[in-house]
Amino acid sequence: MVEIFYRYRVHPSQRAAFEHAYGQDGPWVALFSRHPGYRRTRLFRHKRERDVYVTIDVWESKEAYDRFRGEASVEYARLDKELHMLYLEELLMGYYEGEDEYRAPFDSLA
Repeated sequence: MVEIFYRYRVHPSQRAAFEHAYGQDGPWVALFSRHPGYRRTRLFRHKRERDVYVTIDVWESKEAYDRFRGEASVEYARLDKELHMLYLEELLMGYYEGEDEYRAPFDSLA
């Protein structure tokens, strides 16, 4: 499994639109969901810096994500250009590999 982390600084007047576009009901998840290997997207807002967000896109593997990027390159580029006005900064923090699924520690299951 690979998790892809992005950090955004969002235009203050665009927070609600950004949260929709990059959240569970937005166009990114709709695009990702049509491709095998996609698992989920999570969106987090910084507690003190209200205009800073992190997205985590989870794919079965880096290869699955790369296949998606190749197959959906035109639609990805169109959506990226269309939604660029929602944020001031975008930073790819990296690709992180891990176990298939998060499991809570045993002591928290009791």
